[in-house]
Amino acid sequence: MSVDLSIYKSALPYRGFTEEDWTVLSNALTEVSVKAGSVIFKENAPGDGFYWVRSGKVRISRQVVPEGKTKAQEQLLTVLTAGNIFGEMALIDKAARSADATADGDTVIHHISQTEYEKIKKDYPATALRIQDVLARILCARMREANRSFEVIYFLFS
Repeated sequence: MSVDLSIYKSALPYRGFTEEDWTVLSNALTEVSVKAGSVIFKENAPGDGFYWVRSGKVRISRQVVPEGKTKAQEQLLTVLTAGNIFGEMALIDKAARSADATADGDTVIHHISQTEYEKIKKDYPATALRIQDVLARILCARMREANRSFEVIYFLFS
């Protein structure tokens, strides 16, 4: 069953996608409604694909124990809104999840499983390459943001 991906078509990261790409993706993605506060995945859980936010918000966070404390606290990494991708690292490196993902309000997401992505790579290599290009750009942008955050932390505490 295909899902409506029109929200993504005009978004900057996906402008290179063709109509065939959108058709392939609409048949590969599963739409999931997630209630506010529900966990989408937990840190260290096995990765099983990645997600697009259709509507609502998703909190990406980790549980950390601050120095001198014994109880873990949430470290908010980011809040993602419609059009954003998350969980992509597990698709690329097949490692466990590096953070928690939680619905921050009622949210609709699209999930592409590792199995479906492997089928796309085999049957539609050009589509898979365009997906990989988007993932690479997103990962680069997140690394640049992390670098800026480290720079701010360095100057605050030096």
